Amino acid sequence: MRTKPLLMIGLLSALSLGVHAAGSPVHENFTDLIALSNSAVEFGQQGDAQAFIAKTNETLEILNAQEEKGSSIRLQRADEELRAALKAAKAGNLSAGVAAVEKGIAVMKAEK
Repeated sequence: MRTKPLLMIGLLSALSLGVHAAGSPVHENFTDLIALSNSAVEFGQQGDAQAFIAKTNETLEILNAQEEKGSSIRLQRADEELRAALKAAKAGNLSAGVAAVEKGIAVMKAEK
């Protein structure tokens, strides 16, 4: 009779219960990145370019490790800002580097 369509409906319903959306949230923790970024800003405001570059590099390494676990738009945007800060500081424009790190911090602190 009509048992085959009913079985198919039941089977598809049971299978759909285990399916999750592809856009499930990434559990992000920016506390270490923000702390290191704040430290880099402090060094930049003191005029210590070498320490600023070292802290920014350290922050980028941790950010890249976190991106490997699960990438997100906020991580990508923060990465762009930190790379711009590093480039500016290496070019001798420490104030632009500090401003870029501060933008990166704002991106990391932004609500989802």
